[in-house]
Amino acid sequence: MKQYKSSSENETMAVAAEIASQIESGWAVAFSGSMGMGKTAFVRGALKAYGNTSFVSSPTFSLVHDYGGTPHIYHFD
Repeated sequence: MKQYKSSSENETMAVAAEIASQIESGWAVAFSGSMGMGKTAFVRGALKAYGNTSFVSSPTFSLVHDYGGTPHIYHFD
């Protein structure tokens, strides 16, 4: 399994873009981490890689954000 290390939001977004380029239709991607670990930055980077310009915020209080698009992206917390 390939491992990634990020030291900034921009690096996290770049990693997300790389991973997003490898995701196939029907896949589910799950990751976890404490607050401030970059989960939302990862979603932001993946969406940007797919050309989706939706505003991305943490779904901590809403539980899920549905960004639609192709591929269809949900962001759970």
